[in-house]
This record gives sequence, structure tokens and C-alpha cells, in this order.
Amino acid sequence: MKISPEGIAITKRFFEALDMLKAQKRIRGLLTFTKAHDINYWNINTVRNQPEVSVLKPEWLGYLIQDYNVSAEWLLTGEGGMFK
Repeated sequence: MKISPEGIAITKRFFEALDMLKAQKRIRGLLTFTKAHDINYWNINTVRNQPEVSVLKPEWLGYLIQDYNVSAEWLLTGEGGMFK
């Protein structure tokens, strides 16, 4: 499966937000995020390492938006600030 450039950009922003949350000490890391949301760690890690062939699940975006106040507009378009 080939992922569109827009899809790859969304995936990269998703992981950028996770890295920022870790830097802000709001989460300990990717494993903490996956455990809190019942996500298979190896699946999400594959998406991180291969965004051009692995699909980001839309509910993962929802977790960032709902639980951490990440901006949906920023996640989807790259416009505006990372947080609401």
C-alpha cells in the first residue's frame, strides 16, 4: 500500500506531537501512550519507522486531540499551533 504525501505528513505530525508531549513530561514515552490507549506497541512503532507504507489509525489522532489538547487542525493540515 502506498500512502499519500498528505498522509505521511499527518503521521509525522502525530509523532512530532508525541515527542513534544514526552519533552514536556506529559507522557513518559511511546510505550506509556500505547498502554494507556490499548494500542499494540509494535504496530505503532512500525508506523513511526515506515510512514510511507504503514497506516496511521484515525482513533490514534483522536486520543491526542481528546486527552492532550493537541489541535486537530494542526494534526490534519499543519496549520496553526500544535496545541489548542
